[in-house]
Amino acid sequence: MITRDEIREISEVFSPEGCALTFYYQPATPLNKSHRHETILVKDLVRDAISQAELSGKNRHAREDLRKILAMSEHLQNNGKRAKAIFACGHRGIWREFDLPPVLKKTSLAVNSRFHLKPLVPVLEKRPRVVIALIDRSKVRLFELIDETITERDDFTNIIHRKGDGFKGYDAGHAERHELNDAEVHFKTIADQLLSYIQRQNIEKVAIGTHDELWPEIKPNLHTYTVNRLIGQFRVDPKVVTPLEVKDKTEQLLAEEEGRRKLSLLREVIGEAGGNGRGALGLRRVLRSMEMGEVQALLLEDKFASPGTQCTNCGHVDISMTHSCNVCGQPTIAIEDIADVLIGRAMAQGIELVYVASNGELDRVGRIAAKLRFRADQNTAIKQTA
Repeated sequence: MITRDEIREISEVFSPEGCALTFYYQPATPLNKSHRHETILVKDLVRDAISQAELSGKNRHAREDLRKILAMSEHLQNNGKRAKAIFACGHRGIWREFDLPPVLKKTSLAVNSRFHLKPLVPVLEKRPRVVIALIDRSKVRLFELIDETITERDDFTNIIHRKGDGFKGYDAGHAERHELNDAEVHFKTIADQLLSYIQRQNIEKVAIGTHDELWPEIKPNLHTYTVNRLIGQFRVDPKVVTPLEVKDKTEQLLAEEEGRRKLSLLREVIGEAGGNGRGALGLRRVLRSMEMGEVQALLLEDKFASPGTQCTNCGHVDISMTHSCNVCGQPTIAIEDIADVLIGRAMAQGIELVYVASNGELDRVGRIAAKLRFRADQNTAIKQTA
């Protein structure tokens, strides 16, 4: 897995010769067991890049790195369900490989002056540790989902004593009430044990799997501490469901909750920006906030891309395609996509990166926004100086 420090180091690499190679491999659902379609896709991408490198006269190092990727294409399916990222620049002796969670948008390859980092944003988003409790009237199964791994932690059965039909009248009614009381005790015991486990293991999120008709009986017994971490309930038969099915259902709940969180954050940022508060919208405003150290979270839409320039002296980034820096007057270099520079700076400054799928609200403000820690122009000392 790639770390923030490694991304920061990679982001600082600049290749004037234009031979910084970035390769992302996202495993797809195979059309057949041979995975030939994935191999063919990679080969086509590499051969196109080799042809372009030869036409543009890029140095031999880029072509050698591309041929290494081509040689690897036959063996990528051996990576299992893991994605892969490769950053190479033969001119500077760089070859870095990383296995990643399979959350990339697609397999892609780019060769230019900087490594292409934007596809890494979904990978960098923190995945919470989730406990999943599968509950019915007689059984509880406990799972944990950590990153991409699902593990069954506990399995115990509490057989509820059930009487026969008994005699009619009083005896029958008494037996029914006794069974209901046993069920209530059962669900309360589970709620207590679940709370204890969550607190001991410092669990961040909780999911419950059960029959739909049991959920109204289970939910009232859950402790507030548990409910506050609950991402949802899904329908399942705890006795027969497989770990893979549990993982799929839990990840769906996580994706839905994360989507709601991002939409809420985006609307908060837009509202704050409109009220001259702690929000920045659009590339120019976000660049200024990054340089002022104001940014707490950077929101990038998946379609965001913008060329620009960067000063070779002070590092100032600008959307103006000028040959000299607007801040210090020194020479600038071209940037294919400003997003790659911003991601590196976010890593260095401890800024949260938030990847947003295509969204009309973010589209309207330039596909980039930021939540701010503060606004420097609202600092009293600065205002007095002004």
